Amino acid sequence: MAMYEIAVKFDEGERALIQGRADAAGMSFSEFVRRAALEKAEDMADIEAYNEALDGDGGTRYPMEEVVRMAVEAE
Repeated sequence: MAMYEIAVKFDEGERALIQGRADAAGMSFSEFVRRAALEKAEDMADIEAYNEALDGDGGTRYPMEEVVRMAVEAE
């Protein structure tokens, strides 16, 4: 897999905050930022998929108590 190098600019306060969190996690600055960016992108994709599912489900909703009751009855 090809790897690409990019430049991202942070002010000193941002850099110090990120470096402190990276140190606490036992990661390099680069690995911490890389993982954070990937996690954010995955979260956004999950939210998009969730919203698409909501748009296509017909609007039916059940309270949790009803879901549990239906699950018990199905066993």
